[in-house]
Amino acid sequence: MDRIRKALGALFTALGAYYCGLGIVTLAQLPAVTRQWIERSGDPDFKYDYGLFMMLSAFGATSIAALGWRTVVKGLATARGRQVSWLGPAVAALPLHLFWFLYRKIGAGVLDDQGRIIAQRNAAIQFGIVCAGYLLLWLINRRPSPNRPANIGLQPTAAGGILSRRG
Repeated sequence: MDRIRKALGALFTALGAYYCGLGIVTLAQLPAVTRQWIERSGDPDFKYDYGLFMMLSAFGATSIAALGWRTVVKGLATARGRQVSWLGPAVAALPLHLFWFLYRKIGAGVLDDQGRIIAQRNAAIQFGIVCAGYLLLWLINRRPSPNRPANIGLQPTAAGGILSRRG
């Protein structure tokens, strides 16, 4: 189980780095990304809400970059054999990926029906696997492995032992 934990930690470190990079690149090219998304949506009225969509895209890109950063930090710790909680990223991943799925679904508006179905199916599978991976990392990291003691509560120190003998 320890090898699986470390391998998933390394895999999610790479995923987190990708998310960080994607968020930063999106923020750096925000006007062009927003314009391209509006064009790909196929909705002629979306151009009137350019400012709103740019703000939402910036929020989404910042959120994905933050999730990526936390994933890198936790992934490196997990790959090194440390026990860290994945609850925060696992909880954050689901709504972020739901909104990202909606963004990609709307962005596939100019595709033909078959192309839209394929794009939506691929995005759903990708996001489902990623969210399941976050959940799996949370599940396998929430209990200590049998060969490693848990670091729960306060740990006794030499000074604490001396002080407790006096009283």
